[in-house]
Amino acid sequence: MSTHEPRILKIAVVSGPQYDRLYDRLSLFEQQSGVKVEIVFRGSHPELNDFLATSFKNYNSTAPSLLAPELDLISTHIKYAPSQVDFLQELGDDQVTPAERSEFLEAALEACNIQGKLYQLPRMVDSRVLFYRADIFDQLGLTPPATWDEVLVCSLAIRAASVPIHSASKSASAKGIIQGYVFPGKLSGLFGTFYELAMMQMTDLEALFDRNDRPVFDEAVVTQVLQYLRQMVVSGAVPQDIETLYFDEVSSMFADGKVAMIADWPSYYGIMKQKLLHANAGSPSPPRIGVMRYPQGANGKRSAYSGMHSFAIPKSTRDPEASLALLKFLVDDDQQWIEASESGSFPTKKHVLQRLVTETEYKRSCHPDDSEVTLDCERLACLKHTIENDMAMFPHLKTYPELEDALYPLIQDAMMGRASVTEAAKQMKEIAQRS
Repeated sequence: MSTHEPRILKIAVVSGPQYDRLYDRLSLFEQQSGVKVEIVFRGSHPELNDFLATSFKNYNSTAPSLLAPELDLISTHIKYAPSQVDFLQELGDDQVTPAERSEFLEAALEACNIQGKLYQLPRMVDSRVLFYRADIFDQLGLTPPATWDEVLVCSLAIRAASVPIHSASKSASAKGIIQGYVFPGKLSGLFGTFYELAMMQMTDLEALFDRNDRPVFDEAVVTQVLQYLRQMVVSGAVPQDIETLYFDEVSSMFADGKVAMIADWPSYYGIMKQKLLHANAGSPSPPRIGVMRYPQGANGKRSAYSGMHSFAIPKSTRDPEASLALLKFLVDDDQQWIEASESGSFPTKKHVLQRLVTETEYKRSCHPDDSEVTLDCERLACLKHTIENDMAMFPHLKTYPELEDALYPLIQDAMMGRASVTEAAKQMKEIAQRS
């Protein structure tokens, strides 16, 4: 890039109410650096992946041409980066020093490596915990579920009680009854739900992937998980339109008071509190939220499908120096603190996590009777414990996103009864082992 031209970085980012607060901070980077930042694409991760695949389809880093996309930084994810590694720039010690690397949680930075090399810096840790309406459970005399079979039982009991929806949220209807439990029923959300249930079902550690990360997909394990998902639908424990729901819809249903239990990501927490707690604060019977680690599976384990959002620099960058500065800005302590304290995301920087724990515990000591402060403490402790003990991580395979895309329709068909469980399990094994 000529020094006589204005320095402009073009970036493509994952977007949504739980992510967009960070991009408001780009103006601060512009002020500090004198470099302008233009967001040329924003969308969900599936949409972003499609955009990047199209943009880099004909790109050859060894022979740059006019086909090179004008992209200087991208949002990515440790699940997707291995499939993008051909157009990502390696981050060597001269770009991210050992001292800078030491600021991150060791497990977070390690997950950003691909074949032993660093290609991305982690933005936030994603791992789900179970939220439930404690007021509804108390009203119906229910105990929070200890197992996934009990999740089904509790969900049916809540549906049978026909608890009416009442919410002050403008986006929520006051009509209808509260659902017991919902989960994402399509795309990577459904595959992730299947994956974590399989991890809690199997006794053989190599039932899904062997020690060399080759797909196995043992039919017996796959069949048992598909049977459980099918039972959820047939019994009425989940809505009949479950296959239309994705992460945003699931989270919104809980925040709008339409469902009593969900597994949700950290960065939706701020929105949940704003819509469910703050909007209903003046009601005679305000909702109460409980939070817990995942219930145990058949093998006695808890496994929460987990990953990490990240940022990376593509090889197409026209200004490597400015791109690296922006990369470090987006994951520095100040930005991570804003995301953690406002959205509820789980930081990847050691100092930020320690500050979050310290300040959350201090607030509880000052306000021991404040139910929201108590919930904040319980949620953070639960999430921290889950990340330390219950994370179900996927293998870092270049073909993993393709495997998800190929298998989730079969999971969906079995769940909705369009295909038999046994036939779907057989096809999943065949497709997985060919991948």
